Amino acid sequence: MFEAVFLFMVVLVAAFVALAVVVGVSAGKRRKAFLQKRWYDASRHGWHPVPPNPWLAEVVAKLYQRGRAGEMIAGDFRGRGMCALDYSYTTSSTGANGQTTSTTHHVHAVALNLPVALPPLTLTKDSGAKRFLAGRDLELESHAFNERFRIGCADDRYASAVLHPRMMEWMLYNPGLEWQFAGNALVSWGTGPYLIPDVVARLEAMSRLIELIPPFVLRDYGRPAYWPA
Repeated sequence: MFEAVFLFMVVLVAAFVALAVVVGVSAGKRRKAFLQKRWYDASRHGWHPVPPNPWLAEVVAKLYQRGRAGEMIAGDFRGRGMCALDYSYTTSSTGANGQTTSTTHHVHAVALNLPVALPPLTLTKDSGAKRFLAGRDLELESHAFNERFRIGCADDRYASAVLHPRMMEWMLYNPGLEWQFAGNALVSWGTGPYLIPDVVARLEAMSRLIELIPPFVLRDYGRPAYWPA
């Protein structure tokens, strides 16, 4: 009887191990196919895989939290340098029973270079939680804009110059775009790994946003441009 139970347990463990191997191999194949398809789609735009950029990884870490940089592509978009980066980070929560659960979050960031380096400015979607936790928020003349977005900037005059009425109106038609000036790059971000059609659409919107920056802002607040290595 004991030998039969023992044999059953061995078979059961072996079955679980085999299933785990099959699932792991299947996931690995899907991951490889996904990356190959993404690299192919990127190559059609002249973009190519490069090592993760520590500068962009640090920008994303400040937006979310410390994590791990993943796959990255770089190239040009309409004459401007661009790159897109996968990023992941892990959070932990403790349930009522005291058990700790870890969750890995996957996000991405897209960067497009600016003609000059600009002071930091971050625009994010507003929410009740942000109003409660984030402290002071700059209020501009558009009530609809103030209700939809939150501005992070140390210089109110500079933020007001960037977010002029035409820019605010454009942002209200593009409410899903969150962005930040980081040195001479405009950075935008989203959830999940980057997908090339989404990167193209995001870059289109980011290019239009750059065009809406007033020339006097670039002249009065800009510094010589550099593309972080």
